[in-house]
Amino acid sequence: MTLVSDITAAEVVDRLGADVLDAVHGIDALYELAVADEAGGFDPGLIGVTETGGRWALIAEINGFVGVTERLIGPLSPGRTIVSHFSNINAVHRFHWWRDGELVVDCDLLFPAERFGADPEAARDDLVAVGVPVDAEPEQIAGIDLSAAGFALAERLTTVQCTPELFERSDFVVARVATPSSDEEQRYGEALRGSWRHPANW
Repeated sequence: MTLVSDITAAEVVDRLGADVLDAVHGIDALYELAVADEAGGFDPGLIGVTETGGRWALIAEINGFVGVTERLIGPLSPGRTIVSHFSNINAVHRFHWWRDGELVVDCDLLFPAERFGADPEAARDDLVAVGVPVDAEPEQIAGIDLSAAGFALAERLTTVQCTPELFERSDFVVARVATPSSDEEQRYGEALRGSWRHPANW
């Protein structure tokens, strides 16, 4: 799940250079479309984009990781706030908070003491407020519902409530994003970490 401020769904698709495939109603329909050809190979670039009724666009992914791919999201970030939460079956719970071109916080919620970014302490109080103890060992955090914590943390940083009803009732533009090569993502990441700002040149 990714929230992007001050942008429309159509602009998100355009800025990501994505190809529109379909339009569906509700997260279940997006799920069905995402897994329809699962036997033919996993498509990590499939996204569903909608608007929350405010000034935010919501990117939903089924087993995808566009929202935490720095090379794709970094160029969207100048002039706006972007919050992304990714989780998978391997218990990875990556959380990104971008603010005006700067990656403020990058962390795995299972390892909240290991926070990176321009201001790793910026989300400390918010993490504690949503029930993630920042100095605990992974064994102590393992019993926490980190998916729920990710949604709660996103809400604290954006004020957007990503309720089940929002996902169930939204109309999603379905599009496919070309994901960058590992080499491209690595080069972008190295440039980003020089200042934790979206690099003009990399």
